[in-house]
Amino acid sequence: MSTLINQWEALLADEPADWENLFLELRIADTDRMEEAGLAICTLNPWHGESWRSGWFRFRVARTFGYGADDALTRNMLAKLDGRAIAGELVLLRSIDHFMPVHTQGTV
Repeated sequence: MSTLINQWEALLADEPADWENLFLELRIADTDRMEEAGLAICTLNPWHGESWRSGWFRFRVARTFGYGADDALTRNMLAKLDGRAIAGELVLLRSIDHFMPVHTQGTV
């Protein structure tokens, strides 16, 4: 199985240059390490299934704005998992490209 960093780089290489938001699922190979993995990547604000043994985490990545971790933070958290030998598969669930937000009234 490829390292998570290599999977991340391959995933980004397949995205257009103007990608804005990525919705990802990280499938942990060894579900006994789910809690350790969750603590290691907690700054990505991941969520999981109904239990810690679901086998997956989902999280969002935002390139320039919006909700989600940025590219550098995501890369660092995946490197942390690689460093702890926590293997998994990174799956792109959805991608939003060329997103132009409209002006809003701001905080109410």
